[in-house]
Amino acid sequence: MFKSFAVALLSVAIAVTTVSAAEDDVKTWTDAQVDDLVKLYQHFHTHPELSFEEKATAARLAEELKAVGAEVETGVGGHGVVAILKNGDGPTVMMRTDLDALPVVEATELSYASKVTTKNDTGDEVGVMHACGHDIHITNLIGVARYMASHRDDWQGTLVMIGQPAEEKGAGAKAMIEDGLFKRFPRPDYAVALHVDSFLETGKIGYRS
Repeated sequence: MFKSFAVALLSVAIAVTTVSAAEDDVKTWTDAQVDDLVKLYQHFHTHPELSFEEKATAARLAEELKAVGAEVETGVGGHGVVAILKNGDGPTVMMRTDLDALPVVEATELSYASKVTTKNDTGDEVGVMHACGHDIHITNLIGVARYMASHRDDWQGTLVMIGQPAEEKGAGAKAMIEDGLFKRFPRPDYAVALHVDSFLETGKIGYRS
């Protein structure tokens, strides 16, 4: 599933910025990168953080995006991350990942299962788990950044990559906007957010405006 999702996200990114990137190249690149990206996904899964507490998650995302040459701003609307990858004239495309996890005790028994516990807003001890796919979303955004940075001859424009805090509380996007997301940073011509869906078969993509 992870590989299919990665190819899908890369294809969407390229479709709105590119002039010549081939689907076969995306698949070839993903085949070579997927093992490392899965390890990164497992890291995020093992180290989840609740809404508005995504300090380490945001820091790792920022580190990965800086590594590909993006201009990175942190602390936007809490632990929000904004990274900009410029590559000449063209459309501005925003891609967004959510950062937070849920107050859920993980019982999957996976080797990389979360064992994190913390206190919630009412002071109760709770488990913490990426039970909604945000760890996959983060990893795929990093994959897109790596691909686009290493294939600059295939596209032109500006890629704005967003790490949004507190999606589960419905408050993180509002906090980033109130902190000047569309005033301090390039306003997008297109904006894309992805989500895993357990009702879709592996290899299939659903979409809506």
